[in-house]
Amino acid sequence: MAKLRHVAIRCDDLDWGAKFYSELFEMDFVSRVGPPGDDSQGAVYLSDGIVNVALIKVHADYPNAKPEGINHIGFVVDDVDAAVARAESLGAVSMTGNMSREEAAAAGATWEVKMKTPDGTVAFDISDHHWPGTAEPAQAQAATA
Repeated sequence: MAKLRHVAIRCDDLDWGAKFYSELFEMDFVSRVGPPGDDSQGAVYLSDGIVNVALIKVHADYPNAKPEGINHIGFVVDDVDAAVARAESLGAVSMTGNMSREEAAAAGATWEVKMKTPDGTVAFDISDHHWPGTAEPAQAQAATA
């Protein structure tokens, strides 16, 4: 069985992207790669300890410079309200409005707060529960050890 290793997000400003995603989702900085002194391309890698987010900046003529297909990415957080507040303080906006806890409970296991980055290029979900069929992080780490 394959396991998700990373999600790559096209990002024109790697410094901004690294700050935004690391602060919002409390991810650890892993590394930055690219030709020294060349701001036209490169990547920043962040991690939650299980899955990485790769922020990539590629030349316009590179084969995957304008990919299509991924609709959004989802993150599990300890405190949805705190994560939404962090997202808004970093300029992200809610796409559907926030549900009350009662509405969320009625919506079921796939409920999330849907938001977009300040530039509107990436949609992301925030929830305080895992997706059906996935293990809690401690279980996932134990399974890969």
